[in-house]
Amino acid sequence: MKNDNLTIRIIRGTFFPSAYKDFLLNQNMNRGKYRVILTVATLFLNCLNENVKRLGYRIIVIYCNRTNDYRPLYDITTNTGLLPISYFIEEQLIDEDDKNVFTELNAAYNKNFAVNSVICTLQQKKMIDFYRGNKNESLAVVAPTSYGKTELILHTINDSVDKNICIITPTKSLLAQTKMRILKACDRELKVITHPEMYNRNESNVLAVMTQERVLRLLKNNPLCTFDCVIIDEAHELLGPSDRSRLLTSVIVVLFKRNPKTVFKFLTPFIYDTTNLNVRYVENISKQYTVNEYVKTEMIYLVELRDNMPKKITFYDQFMNQFYDFGVCDTYNEFSFMLEHAGNKNIVYFNKPKDIEAFVEQIINKFKIIKSNKIRKACDNIAEYIHPEYRLIDSIKRGVIYHHGDVPEPIRLYIEKLYSEIKEIKYVITNSTLLEGINVPAEKMFVLDNKKGKGNLTPSAFKNLIGRVCRFSQIFDEEYGTLKRLEPEIYLVVGKYYSSHANVKNFITTAMNVEKKVEDKLENVLLKKTNITSDNKKELENAKEFIENYEDGAIPNYNLRKVKTDAGKICFLNNINEINIFEQEEYIENKFVEIKREIGLIDNTEKLFDVMYEMFLRKSDKEIMSRFRYEETRRFYKMFLDWRITNVSLNQMISSFMKYWKGLLSRNKDETIIFVGRWGDMTREGAKPLWTNISNKTDKELVNLAIVRIKEEQDFLDNVLIKYVEVLNDLGLIENRLYLFIKYGTDDKRAITCIKNGLNLTLAKILIEKYAEYIDVNIDDDTISLRDDIIEKMREAGENEVMICEMDMFCK
Repeated sequence: MKNDNLTIRIIRGTFFPSAYKDFLLNQNMNRGKYRVILTVATLFLNCLNENVKRLGYRIIVIYCNRTNDYRPLYDITTNTGLLPISYFIEEQLIDEDDKNVFTELNAAYNKNFAVNSVICTLQQKKMIDFYRGNKNESLAVVAPTSYGKTELILHTINDSVDKNICIITPTKSLLAQTKMRILKACDRELKVITHPEMYNRNESNVLAVMTQERVLRLLKNNPLCTFDCVIIDEAHELLGPSDRSRLLTSVIVVLFKRNPKTVFKFLTPFIYDTTNLNVRYVENISKQYTVNEYVKTEMIYLVELRDNMPKKITFYDQFMNQFYDFGVCDTYNEFSFMLEHAGNKNIVYFNKPKDIEAFVEQIINKFKIIKSNKIRKACDNIAEYIHPEYRLIDSIKRGVIYHHGDVPEPIRLYIEKLYSEIKEIKYVITNSTLLEGINVPAEKMFVLDNKKGKGNLTPSAFKNLIGRVCRFSQIFDEEYGTLKRLEPEIYLVVGKYYSSHANVKNFITTAMNVEKKVEDKLENVLLKKTNITSDNKKELENAKEFIENYEDGAIPNYNLRKVKTDAGKICFLNNINEINIFEQEEYIENKFVEIKREIGLIDNTEKLFDVMYEMFLRKSDKEIMSRFRYEETRRFYKMFLDWRITNVSLNQMISSFMKYWKGLLSRNKDETIIFVGRWGDMTREGAKPLWTNISNKTDKELVNLAIVRIKEEQDFLDNVLIKYVEVLNDLGLIENRLYLFIKYGTDDKRAITCIKNGLNLTLAKILIEKYAEYIDVNIDDDTISLRDDIIEKMREAGENEVMICEMDMFCK
């Protein structure tokens, strides 16, 4: 048998699987058996087949970590370019007496692969060189988490000081994180545009970091705005069927139409074929680089806890595609298993925010409170900022944080910092927000649900998820690093949060079997390789209509509908998609003329909601909008908008919710059954549990319900209703002062400049009122600069650490 022809399939038919099983499970191993398995591993490492090589590497990693003999791993990582590993062994694990001329030569050679004092792998260095060598080419880079895609963004910024650059991130959280990294890494002063209103058409070398929605607004407000280079971070988001995926591709089409010389850089941790990223009506990606190094080798455990299944633990090997019995677990539940098998830092994955909160409630009831001054102070800060009854406070007291989409943004930033810095906080319980590029330290992961949204995690998404465990910075940390983190432990704990009929073994093999051919799932009709059928033809037509009505001439040979009125055009420019613009544009235009004649300028929120309803909302057939036909719904959102205008704090909003609900309870009517969306636990005129009875809730439960509902309603206001406010403003129907208060919560130009730079209104007002000498606000340029000692001054004044944490993101 020649090494050139050896494959995993052939290996599975030999004696090897039996010996390998004993090795994996550490059964009856002795020196002779180790010698045999290492000999076979060496054979595998010299094969041409990539999967066979990886199997050889896996054996070496397991052997070295088990025996603490790292000489074999040192040799192969030196020869295969996994230089951070060989460098770590040289520096941390080889005694001075054992070093020789070869280790010294290797140490000197490794320094050729240092970037910003960090040793890179061979492919990591090649990736950086490829990216910098093709700065004027559209390209795609596929590299796992930890490979330094942020460094690539910084290279573009530093190498293109005379160009307009736009970095598009999928979420506001990642936007803030990206901006912070740019500001802290760059030596020169930079103006980073994060809001459309910060753009100044007279400026050269613009640097923007925005979500696709903000880029769309920027392009709307500035018809001549173009970019020389556009970086799409987390570019795999383009593949999906969501409205946001289509919007991102639409933005790319518009950017290309405005400047056909625009260079696009697509960065993603996973995609199997980069040509799947090619967007219709845009030039193809000309070059790509894919990192295929195998550094971490996952140890995957299936823990079966469902009542209808044998309760046992099995170990899965992705090379042999076999499940090996590893023990029984009939005395465990999800909670007790996690507690017994946890590491120092752990990620616990769920799909539903409601499940996260329910699981945290179990933790609060069973974990002991940790005595720690740091934790106590953190809890005091959150209690002051939000509410003393916030469930998150009780969980932090027990060494657990959680976050999902309905945790307020400043709190998310703060608790991620707490988790990273306080060793007693060992768990982060989260959902798919973790897949959006947010990085936290972890050495083990517990997957308590294998879904994302309504479907299973795709193989790519699952690999991306587990790739968040044992990042390079943890493995190779000079003080706390360990090569045992090359074997991240992943536990799929299958209990009540999984579907009772879920075939989890099939899920694991589909995602992880190295011989399984995995393909990208293309569901975005604006990608060139998406197959267009009778089922999605109309969807493509709608997408083309949106683009062409937004930007004339963007779609070649266009022959579909165009709007005929100014009102219709303005609706497209503001991404109005809850109503049929073509059918309603004349009605909207006529209403606009009528309202302008009879009302004039809208100067209060009551008029605003009446007009929005008459012009737009009553014409929508979407469920989320049809509820506005009820006066109480309009009254509720008017109240919400008034809160924004008067800068009501989150704490005050919670009190108002509680007062409103207590009023319903005192009247003792059927009104105690209220709509709460995904936080519901009962049905009403439908199959989904979207309702709850507040008469069955404790005050603490109501407080926590109020917190998540406020966040959801704020998001609805910001993501949906504000678009209609923009339409009315573009039509000249809103009094300017009211518009500023709706958009920013103030008409103070200094505070507005701070908000445009990413600060929230509360923090902006505090800075202006109390720390004016520490902040320079340039209203004309829409920029702010901060004194280096502002954080120290805020701490001296006893400001809340949640706000200080947010402030720190804007300081170098």
